[in-house]
Amino acid sequence: MKIDPQTLGDLVDAQSAVIGLPIPASHRPGVVLNMERIAQMAALVTSVSLLTDALRDALDPRKVI
Repeated sequence: MKIDPQTLGDLVDAQSAVIGLPIPASHRPGVVLNMERIAQMAALVTSVSLLTDALRDALDPRKVI
């Protein structure tokens, strides 16, 4: 999923306001770029199912004796 830079910029602005961490204007483009990279990495991680059938069965509380 691609998030447009304006949306990421808005997200960065909102998050920095919430935590009280001002981002200097000269650093903002780099922060937005890093947020885009983080979103790309998160998309890769969440696109893979880590639970195999065997692991799902092993973690099923109904099958624990």
